[in-house]
Amino acid sequence: MASDEAMVDREDFQGIKFHDLVVLYPDEFEKFYDSATPVSIEANEVALHEGQKGESLYLVKSGQLRVYKRHDDNLYEVGSINPGDIFGEASVLHHSTAGAEVRATDRCVLYVIPSMTVHEVFDSNERFLRAITQLSERRAAASALAVNPIFSTLPMAVREVALFNAKFITVKEGSVLIHEGDEASYVFVILAGEVEISLQHPRQLGKQILITKRKSGDELGEIAVITGYPHGATVTALTPVRVLSIDDRSIVAWSGRYSDFAYALYGQVYRKLKENRKILNDVIDDKEARRLTTNNIPAFEDFKAKNGL
Repeated sequence: MASDEAMVDREDFQGIKFHDLVVLYPDEFEKFYDSATPVSIEANEVALHEGQKGESLYLVKSGQLRVYKRHDDNLYEVGSINPGDIFGEASVLHHSTAGAEVRATDRCVLYVIPSMTVHEVFDSNERFLRAITQLSERRAAASALAVNPIFSTLPMAVREVALFNAKFITVKEGSVLIHEGDEASYVFVILAGEVEISLQHPRQLGKQILITKRKSGDELGEIAVITGYPHGATVTALTPVRVLSIDDRSIVAWSGRYSDFAYALYGQVYRKLKENRKILNDVIDDKEARRLTTNNIPAFEDFKAKNGL
């Protein structure tokens, strides 16, 4: 990334060029204009590395970029950024590292706005803070669905509808998101934070068996949707956690409509139950472990017949 020889174009800071900045007042646009540094990047050059400390907000004057995110050692393309868009907002907003890589597809000219300037405007303009928070959350949710092995099989248009209808939930550190024995109502996708999954020891009252931990991009609660039984484990937040909550009726409907989604859902549930059984075998006998895990999943042919596959 190199400083561009072109001067900052004042017309770009008049409230029309960048649609995410339309809530700014004239003096706030002036702040952005005064602090903006124009830079150019060439095709295939990385503008923002995943994990990079977020110190700037980027405004795209020209060119197109693509967004990539790593999950379980795989690299996924999760979105695109076009002229008039902004990026880097989540890192600036939360004083965090970048959650994805942004790479140019052709030559781009960007305006780089220092984080300090952005926060000065956050302090003076609540509507701007709210708009950027919502943008950051929508993008985080879209990325989480795009890298998830189940939801990534849905058409992008369906994922967009899912985002529109879903609820965003914050869970405090130490709080329980799912209680063992609860009826299934929602499937959750983790947007940020980490949880642990445990279940009640079948023979020792009050003792929990730790099964596994889950992080951003992972799904929770889908096992109960497939098996038809109450949740078989408790999910507790190890850190502050943000999740996307999707109604289980949507999961059932998509299973009957999109075969790739249905197969991915069944396969993921089967793999998890097999892993859980293996973990439980170290604590209880295999018969009891199977009763709590793999015995609960319907036969694949029954699952196919139920969903018209």
